[in-house]
Amino acid sequence: MKQRLLSLIFVMTCLVGVAFAQNRQVSGKVTSASEGAPLSGVSVTVAGSTTGTQTDGDGNYTISAANESTLIFSYIGYETQRARVGEKTTVDVAMVASDNAIEEVLVTTAYGIKRSAASTGYSNQTLDSKALTEGKVVNLVTGLQSKVAGLQVNLLNNGVNPSTRVVLRGNRSLLGNNQALIVIDGTPVPNSMLAALNPNDIESTTVLKGANAANLYGSEGVNGVLIITTKKGAKGSAVINFSNTTSLESVSFLPKMQDKFGNGYDLDTYVPYENTSWGPKYDGSEVVVGPTLVNGNEWKLPYSYIKDEKMNFWDLGTTIQNDVSVSGGDDNGTYYASFQDVVLKGIVPKDKNRRTGGRFNASRKFGNLTSSFNLNYAYQNPDMTVSGVYDNLLNVPQNVPITQLKDWQNNEFATPDGYFSGYYINPYFGIDNNRRNTRQETFNGNLELKYDFADWLSATYRLGNYAFNTNYKEYNAKVSYTKAYDRPTDNPGSVTDRSDNVNRLNSDIFVQAQKKVSDFDLGFILGNTVRTDYTKFNSITANALVVPGLYNVSNRLGEATVGSDYTKRTTVGLFGQIDVNYKDMLYLSVSGRNDWTSVLDETKRSYFYPGVSLSFIASEAFPSIKETTPINFLKLYASGNRTANVNLGAYNLQTAFDIAPGFPYGNRPGFTVGNTFANPDLKPEFVNSYEGGIQLGMFNDRLNFEGTYAYSISDGQIIPISTSWATGYDRAYVNAGTVTNNTIELSLRGTPVLTNDWKWDIGMNFTHYDNKVTDLYQGLDEIPLGGYANSAYVYAVKGEAYPVIKTTAYERDPQGRIVVDKETGYPVRAAAMKIMGQTNAPKNFGLNTSVRYKELTLAAQLDYRTGNVFYNRVGNTNNFTGLSWESAQYDRQPFVIPNSVYLENGNYIENTSIKTQDGGFEYWYNQHNTIQENYVKDASFLKLREVSLTYSLPYRWLENQNVVKRASIGLVGRNLFMWLPKENIYTDPEFSFTDGNSQGISDMINPPTRIYGFNLNITF
Repeated sequence: MKQRLLSLIFVMTCLVGVAFAQNRQVSGKVTSASEGAPLSGVSVTVAGSTTGTQTDGDGNYTISAANESTLIFSYIGYETQRARVGEKTTVDVAMVASDNAIEEVLVTTAYGIKRSAASTGYSNQTLDSKALTEGKVVNLVTGLQSKVAGLQVNLLNNGVNPSTRVVLRGNRSLLGNNQALIVIDGTPVPNSMLAALNPNDIESTTVLKGANAANLYGSEGVNGVLIITTKKGAKGSAVINFSNTTSLESVSFLPKMQDKFGNGYDLDTYVPYENTSWGPKYDGSEVVVGPTLVNGNEWKLPYSYIKDEKMNFWDLGTTIQNDVSVSGGDDNGTYYASFQDVVLKGIVPKDKNRRTGGRFNASRKFGNLTSSFNLNYAYQNPDMTVSGVYDNLLNVPQNVPITQLKDWQNNEFATPDGYFSGYYINPYFGIDNNRRNTRQETFNGNLELKYDFADWLSATYRLGNYAFNTNYKEYNAKVSYTKAYDRPTDNPGSVTDRSDNVNRLNSDIFVQAQKKVSDFDLGFILGNTVRTDYTKFNSITANALVVPGLYNVSNRLGEATVGSDYTKRTTVGLFGQIDVNYKDMLYLSVSGRNDWTSVLDETKRSYFYPGVSLSFIASEAFPSIKETTPINFLKLYASGNRTANVNLGAYNLQTAFDIAPGFPYGNRPGFTVGNTFANPDLKPEFVNSYEGGIQLGMFNDRLNFEGTYAYSISDGQIIPISTSWATGYDRAYVNAGTVTNNTIELSLRGTPVLTNDWKWDIGMNFTHYDNKVTDLYQGLDEIPLGGYANSAYVYAVKGEAYPVIKTTAYERDPQGRIVVDKETGYPVRAAAMKIMGQTNAPKNFGLNTSVRYKELTLAAQLDYRTGNVFYNRVGNTNNFTGLSWESAQYDRQPFVIPNSVYLENGNYIENTSIKTQDGGFEYWYNQHNTIQENYVKDASFLKLREVSLTYSLPYRWLENQNVVKRASIGLVGRNLFMWLPKENIYTDPEFSFTDGNSQGISDMINPPTRIYGFNLNITF
């Protein structure tokens, strides 16, 4: 690995060292123009580059720059200043206090167009590279968690290839996509690109929170947009940056489990081959565990609880991340190239992944023509078990030393025949023999040509491509058990080979103009976009293997199961926007877009949506605000628009034919018409969005506040309804149903302390969501979204928050007390499933803070969410196996169910004496475990998401040499602590079994983990 990195650095340096100006050391001092005091922590950068530094405690700085370079000095509360280097080696600057710093900030909006923050009539927020990578994240979006009001990022699982869900301002579609659009360097890409993106390549991420901000992107922008801008080079000789982050990952906690009872079905009978723990109490006596082998050998162990055995099963995960980049440029062009290698080893034994990738960005100017392109390639190779490791582990009694059974090939008590359980496999055997090995390649790039006809008129053409190719082999071992043992059913084994290809071609062309006329600054954008998406997959599965251990689809009995699919869809759009700026205090934007999509019927393919936004800078209109109050910036804004949401797949409106097994007879191939009516009258779901807000800058921007209220209503949801078989179909899709969103967003950022040596930054944000289903189709009250049939399922229910979870539940009296059977004492199960609560957190709070003392910086991030519930499958499994803590709380004896009543003569009588007939297996396994309400818990949490401690080497240590420009070392931790409600003794409530809309169900996902590591960064 080291040789590869050194070779890459050498080659890149040689390639880019052509005729670029030589840098030299420039130093100086930065002071306050009004007070003459030195300013500490001023950002000093070379214009257009990634080269930068900060002033020390005395206001001094040293930076490497070429003669032709321009230095940019920026500092909160002061006007940004520029100074040309020329022949000087010393550049001193006196900075002037600013009363309009916020107004000068530029925001990247749709199609990569830059606008002043003052001009936007909608809420947005930009995070720079430092804010995104402070926690040294592997996946970019995890660096966004709790840092932006209105943005909810969920880490759905952990492991070597985790999934995420990114949602802005709640859900709009009942059954369609609700995740934000991802745009990289102006080109929209699918969300899967995020897993292939190197966070260290990112210059900034701008969050356009709603459809009002993303109107020009059409239906793709209906859920808001993350606009990601990657790093570019700068004029000067090559700048090389190397960083390494090495981190460890360990299980933070396991479910609370009982430690009193072992193998068996009842308190009187020990069963050596039983996986459940309903047996006798532990007494320390010697017992046989598992079957007596055919050779007569027995595994004899003390019948005692073994502490931490399940915790010791999990490995210590590691992540080693190496990054190297080189950048530079001359008067007419720049370049930036990077390489990353990430090696991950998971907490599940033998789970691993490796992500290797590179990026190359370059631009060149030819007179009035500027060309630029960027390329990104990433290769991933996740290799993970598919055996249900956690489930198998939770089916091991606490007296069985599972970690002694790792060597299943040589330990006779660990083999499939010798393993103690007659019902579940050895988890170590599953790890080795039931796996999926995946190879993923991701390519993303674009070419852009921009021609400046005049200083006020330009035209841009951008061609982008995204390609994602994945191939995997998944296999499950063939196992034939010796009939002498009471073993599970033989497993015939299987192997699947599958390939998936996703390709997106995106073409944009637009004209942009900006002209000042008297007191007005006028602008317009007019453009066209064409996007074509292709998908293809091929799959073949052999379901009965002949030779064990040979995982080839030709090694099979019978016919293989084969699948193949190909789709193509195209969207063409025309868009335009007119901008009017009156005296830098009143900004009006009017936009419109018309799309044509191949997915809809020819008569319904065209749809138009307009938008308007207004921004009023009160602090400019009324100068007395700045003169007589601490307010230096006051902005009021409002916007509204209409956007379409096309939640249909390709060919959904065409009659489809299905393969019918046994039709017309035997194994003859035959096709039948599908059972879903292709409704030609379907239209897009239309979303009307409105928002208004206020933005305040106070004390020269030492304190900033923004408050926003947003409302959206989504009409004409595309939903399925049942139809009479007399029509020839059993269902059809129609436009019906309405979803509303009310969102309140508050954010506060400030710098309470700012001295030569100290700087304290703090940011807080709060979001409240009110997401409801207000209407469905006539006669339809709910739509199932996903879950476990007849036990725990997520629904969209008319009149309720979206979404909610319904489960089997207790029968309760009007006071909410549990109704029990008068004879048995067992709870009565309600006749129908009941709503337990909403599954998306309506209240979200984030806190970010950073304290710098000289060269030492401590940063931390908290994330709090509350108001929702989740269903926990682990709790259900633990009550199935008898490992749950609650199943032993009454010592497996009959008990009176708390807060219960029984029905007598039509009246509910408080139950104080009727005990359950059984307090062990019969009650917890057959009664309690059938009422899934028991596993719906408060999903609130408070997490310490990130902590980092960084020490930057003082510039005075580096000023006498020309090799190292900057260096820092640091410690980092993620998810170090998690505070949960007392009732949640199971797992992380953020986890979910899907990244779709049926959030709120936590399956047998790996246990939560904490991460801690070390970081080194050197710039040459």
